[in-house]
Amino acid sequence: MEETKANETSKKPDARELQEAGRKALRKFWRNFKATWKLYRQSKTGIAGLAIVVGFFIMALGAPWLAPYDKDFRAPAIDTFVADYALLNLTEGPDWTTLIGLTDSLNRDHPLEGILAYSEGGMAIVYPVTRGTSAETEEIGIEISDSVAIHLPANASYMNHVLFSTTFFYIVNTTDPVAGTSTLYEYSSFIPTPTASTYELLRQYEIPFVPKYNSNLWNGFSFVYPSGRLALAFADDHNVWMVSKRAATIYDSGSESFDYINNFTIDDTIIGNPIVVDGDFDNGSMLFVPTDMGIRAYKLNVTKTLVTRTVTDITIEGLAWTSNYTIDGETYEPVTGNNMLVFPFPYGPTTALGKEYVALAATDGRVAAYDRVTGNLTWSTKLMMTGVRGFDITSLYSAPDFLVMVGYTNDERGLIAGLDKETGRVGENNTLFTTVSGYLNSDPQYVSGQLMYVFSTDEGAIYLANALMKINATFAAPGGGAVTPVAYLGNIYIEMSRTGNYFAVVTESNQLFLETLTGVNVAPLAPGTYPSGNYYPLGTDYEGHDILTLLMWGTRAELLVGITAAFFSVVIGTIVGLVAGFYGGMLDDLLMRATDVMLSLPYLVIMLLFAAVFGPSLLNIIIIFAILSWAGIARVIRSVTLSFKERAFVDAARVAGASDNRLIFKHIGPNVLPYTFLYMTFNISGAIVTEAILAFLGFGDPTNITWGMMLQFLQISGHSLDAPWWLLPPGIAITLLSLAFYLIGRSFDEVVNPRLRKR
Repeated sequence: MEETKANETSKKPDARELQEAGRKALRKFWRNFKATWKLYRQSKTGIAGLAIVVGFFIMALGAPWLAPYDKDFRAPAIDTFVADYALLNLTEGPDWTTLIGLTDSLNRDHPLEGILAYSEGGMAIVYPVTRGTSAETEEIGIEISDSVAIHLPANASYMNHVLFSTTFFYIVNTTDPVAGTSTLYEYSSFIPTPTASTYELLRQYEIPFVPKYNSNLWNGFSFVYPSGRLALAFADDHNVWMVSKRAATIYDSGSESFDYINNFTIDDTIIGNPIVVDGDFDNGSMLFVPTDMGIRAYKLNVTKTLVTRTVTDITIEGLAWTSNYTIDGETYEPVTGNNMLVFPFPYGPTTALGKEYVALAATDGRVAAYDRVTGNLTWSTKLMMTGVRGFDITSLYSAPDFLVMVGYTNDERGLIAGLDKETGRVGENNTLFTTVSGYLNSDPQYVSGQLMYVFSTDEGAIYLANALMKINATFAAPGGGAVTPVAYLGNIYIEMSRTGNYFAVVTESNQLFLETLTGVNVAPLAPGTYPSGNYYPLGTDYEGHDILTLLMWGTRAELLVGITAAFFSVVIGTIVGLVAGFYGGMLDDLLMRATDVMLSLPYLVIMLLFAAVFGPSLLNIIIIFAILSWAGIARVIRSVTLSFKERAFVDAARVAGASDNRLIFKHIGPNVLPYTFLYMTFNISGAIVTEAILAFLGFGDPTNITWGMMLQFLQISGHSLDAPWWLLPPGIAITLLSLAFYLIGRSFDEVVNPRLRKR
């Protein structure tokens, strides 16, 4: 017994024997490869096919470096969008950080609009803007009049413009870090005399602290209407300072507006922007302050005259309600800073006040809404967005259609989403959002009359999103990207600029760039060089994507689909053919009848049906192709297996005691692999064409760049007949790559079948 165990132990190969066996297998493979290559290279068509495939592999692997542009690139609007624009040089020296749009006339005798560029050093330049007209009053473009230099207070930490009682005025807040105080200036948008170098100062308020937060004029409160009511709140860690304004009425003795100033201290630490909600200047008016302990809602006491009901005073009456940051026993962390707390205001003074709640954004992706009067939870939603794995919320805004959430995704892309005001959900299917390169650096400003939103990113790009929160247009300022947040001339309370619907930014080259948001989209662009200086070798599609870039990135998907789908189809077919051919009998009959059924099915119809049921994705296309394309190779491998299993080397192995599995996979399998590889090359061509067909018919994967999707977008855009630079590249690429694998297969067929080899 011990001798038998010793013999068995001695039969086990040691590490040296295993290494030697590996070397022998490698040498055998190398000899077979050289012999196969020697025969293969005699075929000129095979070499041509191999060269084409190698070229496409280089395109696929080198796309990040060889492609002219990034895969998400879109041609700037200066190339694709024909619209009025103006480009002006700014004064060298000051750091132009703020743009204020849609100013009123510079003086009462010249009712022009303008745009103001402001620096923290106290220098401002106003550019009067008008629209030139011909004798027939046809619009001929934006015209910029001579600029006017304006001196305003330095060290401004806040500046904005307000339409109050049908008149524009500016609010400028300056800080004195040494004294720990701040001053709020209220300027008229009029210049008192033609020679004056500053705006007319209307009022000046002293704030007894340096503000960290302020209510946002676009978002913070609901009652900034042309009828003339206004409230603005500033806060630091423990203090809130509020100014309320109302315009003079027929019951007042003078024509000046009235101001009501309040300052109060709270024990909790303030962590975000306060907001004021108007109850028609009645006792329903409230002030909301987010603190580290929860939301604090204060009731405003509005004193009015008995007869005319004219407001005579506004004070803080007391705490109405508090709400901590706990929902269903779970504590959440609120977003801190400005634009964390919003009230869903209505569109204009003639509409209803809006939903009676305040909404709060949390760091875990939650948005909660609290009843304005009682503080009860109205709704709470953990935001979900299709295809976005993780994100952070940075701010929340109110808009006519929905609440607008701004943040960034885990892969550091800017995020903007529309939240339903009734539920807080991101649209019905969690798809009312879009992502862009870079972080948003501006409020998403509502484009009046267009149902769109314009915003900018820290990368200098300007975007126009439609009501579905999808990018409708991309703008790029010439001479470098924008260095200031975009300023839209018009806001939620004003229907539209009189001179046009346009935006402005300061560029990296210290220029003021204005452009209209309405114009003509001239994409797709033919090959050539365009005003931005960009060169598009194969032109662009209708969204401004560079065709050559799409073509190179699409090569990756085509090779992935072709090789992967073909590999799995031949694996299935090879296994079925080996088993059927080796065992024969009833199992052979069963497998071959299943093969007959697969071969008799209407291939394209079944492909379309499966794609419609399981959805458009590259993985589904691979699986569907593998399931439907194995039958042909199974028949071939079965016939080859029937031949090989009668060979002497198989009989010798059987006599030596080899099992069925060893006979199939050790002795017969390696001999049928050349046929497997041969038909795999043919199947690669079939998979590539199949993906193109499915994509062209609308069953492709829209989230991936493929040649088929390029053709599908061409079809739905309606440019099939007038954009040959878009049509031909993907079509030629599909043909070339499919032909290349076919040529490789035909040449390899000559290696496998000596009878086909040329003498």
